[in-house]
Amino acid sequence: MIARGEAPQWLGATQQTGAAYNRRVVLELIRREGSASRKLIGARIGLSPQAVANITQELEDLGLIASRRVTERKTRGQPPIDFTINPEGGDAIGFSLEAQRISAALVNLVGEVLAREEAALDISDPERALETMVHMARRLLAAASDPARVWGIGVALPGPFDVPGMSFVGPTAFEGWQDLAPLDGLQRALGLPVFYNTDSVAGALGEMLFGAARPLDNFFYLHLGIGLGGTLVIERSAYRGTSGNATEIGHVPLVQNGRACYCGAEGCLERYLSLHALSEDLNGAGAPELDHATIAALIEARDPRLTAWCASAGQQLRNAIGMIENLFDPEAVVLGGTAPRRLLELLLEQAQPMRPSVRRAAHERVRLSEQDGDGALMGAAVLPIYELLSPKRHGVEVSVSHHPAQSALSTAA
Repeated sequence: MIARGEAPQWLGATQQTGAAYNRRVVLELIRREGSASRKLIGARIGLSPQAVANITQELEDLGLIASRRVTERKTRGQPPIDFTINPEGGDAIGFSLEAQRISAALVNLVGEVLAREEAALDISDPERALETMVHMARRLLAAASDPARVWGIGVALPGPFDVPGMSFVGPTAFEGWQDLAPLDGLQRALGLPVFYNTDSVAGALGEMLFGAARPLDNFFYLHLGIGLGGTLVIERSAYRGTSGNATEIGHVPLVQNGRACYCGAEGCLERYLSLHALSEDLNGAGAPELDHATIAALIEARDPRLTAWCASAGQQLRNAIGMIENLFDPEAVVLGGTAPRRLLELLLEQAQPMRPSVRRAAHERVRLSEQDGDGALMGAAVLPIYELLSPKRHGVEVSVSHHPAQSALSTAA
């Protein structure tokens, strides 16, 4: 069965039953720090020097971390050893699904994109979409240095899930995907565990592990794509809500008597702040979505229609950021998604000056994604890495085990 999981924040465990969990904790600390010595690991996590030595040796034997002596530090005796994440410790495949496009990438444990694929396709045909995804995944597997060390597949797709009248409607409609059966087919065809989540949750996790949110514990991720999504991250864990659909900010009505929304309400934020809203404003309702090349050309030409839309949408972004800050008091709002970075920059410029909020004194209220339109794709590839390697007391159970190190890191009850 495909998995949709999420995890709480971590602390070191001393029980023998917490061995796999402690390996994950150490791995995550090394990832966040970039490199870490045994002394730093012990101080941060609260484990004994012997426990730290055992865990780092185990992780190195598994090929997940690499060690080096830090000769540039002047110390008595042997130079200290620092540990870093081993890029060759395994890869993951990510899929980002949009109504007319499938993007895929092979990503290693340090967030480097090793290979990528893209296909223009009407996603409303699930069988054809599945066939295309299987072919793309097989080509990416062939590009891996060791296909046996691929952790799994992550899939990012528009939310919310399982909400009558809201799921898979409007410009992000995926007819025939309501039960997500194609993802079960993907797992059966490839023999790899498959994880899925909304594009906003995936994007938030991608920024947390490899992007602009790497040093943050509490932040709000705003995902600007064909639609508009959001994810609140608390103590490095995405807040799910009762049904897993929390912070669906695109369907918050902010304009009184505003445009009708496909969710049944009117004046929803994503009707004014999204790539679909941009396409509608420039080319009319029902027109094809603008691709990145077209948007880049409009920006380069300083097209007055694009400029006017940015001025209007920027004010909605300004209102949204103020609302997010007053509701959640995050360390920062991270702005990303499938929109080109230059478009995000223009919108943020138009959102100035920011509204007063509880975060008015913050040094950096908004951070821009470093992914330049690949937020969902990178986030999708992060899903297997996050679920199988990041700290959690009770990990998700997967029906397919592939990577040789997976059993040593399993915390599933």
